[in-house]
Amino acid sequence: MFLSNISIKRPIMISMVLIAFVVFGALAFFGLTLNLMPDVEFPYVTVQIIYPGAGPKEIEIQISKKIEDAVSTISQIEFIQSYSMEGVSFVIIKFELEKDVDIANQEVKDKVNAILNELPRDAELPVIEKFDISAFPVLDIVFTGNISVRELYDIADKKLKDRFSQVAGVGKVDILGGEQREIRIEMDNRIVFQNAISLQSMAQILAAHNMDIPGGYFKQRSQEYSVRTKGEFSNLEIIRDLEVLTAFGVKKLGQLAEVEDTGADVRERSTYFNNQNKVREDNVVLISIIKSPDGNTVDMANDIKQILPAIEKELPEGCRLSVVRDGSAFIESSVQDTLGNILLGVLFTGLVLLFFLHDLRSTLIVATAMPFSIISTFLFLEISGFSLNIMTLMGLSTAVGILVTNSVVVLENIFRHKEMGHTRSEAADKGTTEIAVAVIASTMTNIVVFLPIAAMGSMVGQFFKEFALTVTYATVFSIIASFTVTPMLASLILPEVDTKKHVIGEKLEAMFHSWEDWYRRILKSIGPPKPWRKPLQM
Repeated sequence: MFLSNISIKRPIMISMVLIAFVVFGALAFFGLTLNLMPDVEFPYVTVQIIYPGAGPKEIEIQISKKIEDAVSTISQIEFIQSYSMEGVSFVIIKFELEKDVDIANQEVKDKVNAILNELPRDAELPVIEKFDISAFPVLDIVFTGNISVRELYDIADKKLKDRFSQVAGVGKVDILGGEQREIRIEMDNRIVFQNAISLQSMAQILAAHNMDIPGGYFKQRSQEYSVRTKGEFSNLEIIRDLEVLTAFGVKKLGQLAEVEDTGADVRERSTYFNNQNKVREDNVVLISIIKSPDGNTVDMANDIKQILPAIEKELPEGCRLSVVRDGSAFIESSVQDTLGNILLGVLFTGLVLLFFLHDLRSTLIVATAMPFSIISTFLFLEISGFSLNIMTLMGLSTAVGILVTNSVVVLENIFRHKEMGHTRSEAADKGTTEIAVAVIASTMTNIVVFLPIAAMGSMVGQFFKEFALTVTYATVFSIIASFTVTPMLASLILPEVDTKKHVIGEKLEAMFHSWEDWYRRILKSIGPPKPWRKPLQM
């Protein structure tokens, strides 16, 4: 065979090629992202629009129905489902599995943006997102301190959120709890009725006065200066002195309404309870950190935990940050446990080979195929865009036993030719060439089992794709190892003449021969089967 022949005649060249696979595979291993499960994209796109104060019927007619009609022309939609609730419209669009989720997300955005003018003016801008199964909080950090809840929220929203978002791998930072600052203007129903005040006009007046307007520019000699008209409210007195046109003339807003600097209504509250120390704190803000789709969960969590002490020094005195849930710890321990099982599988496989081959050189030749196949597989995992997760590592665990099968068969046939009187180079070449087709055929039976799993078109198939392809990659490399590494090492390190076996090897060989004799006697005692004869009929 070509591979075995060139491996025997050009061992240095083949060694360089194999070492290149191992080196690039090792580099790929350290570059792979670490996740619990594969990055699977489900073909779902959601559209959420908040319309404060509107009822379900108004939401359905003015928002949900228009969104459904707009996106219904997009191709490969399986179904559209909408929920019209109090103050919010939520539309779910499911596409076929063949549809690219990123393209579907962009198409939905284009269709919704085209009808923005048809939606109610008071409705908030639509939030369009694709469904991400990995978009769950990796870290939950509790921010506590001896300051007010409003101050805690302001620090978390304006400082901590930006600092955590700058960490590599962070996709989103959610803040739960606390109290947002709100300037509240409350008017009595009687005053509104007596002065014939339009609440809609009042809202427009406040919005028109609370903005900075560019005023163009002017020139002075060779210099040009830009002009900006400041109009944003800086304190409550300016709001109270705002003049409002009523049925009885112009009045100040402070005469018509109560203007207060207060907090928004708290609809979600965070409470921290430490069951071990029996400590309860209500003055807390929960910061949940979600990773990006291409981020490394463990690296992101470690980077955030490293910068926490430096961030705490910048906070007001008495404030602290505490990690209450770390999802990366379970992922890291699960992956490390799986890697440990793979290493134990390689070790025990080598011990079993040593037991049956009872020759250290032969065991070394066969055992070399395992690390070569496993490490080289990482290169193709990175090329395929896979991550280091439970499914890919389970695929490697499954392939450990398959990796040595081809090399054992090849080595056994090399020994047979060596016993026939050939030199170790001739035995390596002829022994490999003779059974090349049989080895390829037997290995292909394993590949054809796993490849259809990788081609499954269902959602379950998306999870098992990385598992099946990992087993396939490792199996292919086992064929390469059996046709290159095994004959090359056999032609180099096997003795030209049979040496005296070790005492343990001789005993094992004697035990195997005794088993053969015992099996031969059983077959002999049974005897050949008697020919079957049809009874004569009289």
